Amino acid sequence: MLHYTLDPATRRLHLRYKGFWSVVEALQAQAIFEEALDRAMAAGSSFTLLDDLSEWGAQSQEVVELNKRFVDLCIGRPISRNAMVIPQALLRMQVHRTLKQMENCVIFSAFHEADSWLREVEPQ
Repeated sequence: MLHYTLDPATRRLHLRYKGFWSVVEALQAQAIFEEALDRAMAAGSSFTLLDDLSEWGAQSQEVVELNKRFVDLCIGRPISRNAMVIPQALLRMQVHRTLKQMENCVIFSAFHEADSWLREVEPQ
């Protein structure tokens, strides 16, 4: 459903989305997402966020509406850059509609492009 890792050296929070979510799973994923953001913030400095949606498909309209809360959870957090890897065109369209007020977020089709963009601002 949603798994994350946090690299303390690069300060990168990497989230991996999988499967087709029910409403209950979407709500669980939001709790996991918030926990991940809290962990990334614990060190007190900014971090990068990599959302990998390579194994996540288009979702039901109800789940798309619920997922707008992901943006709300990001607002006010010290995220220096947010890269999203979304190879599927339909999912890219769904997600793009939810990204209000996310000036530091860019959608990429391939992982290596997103990784390179984030590395520009991450500690070496």
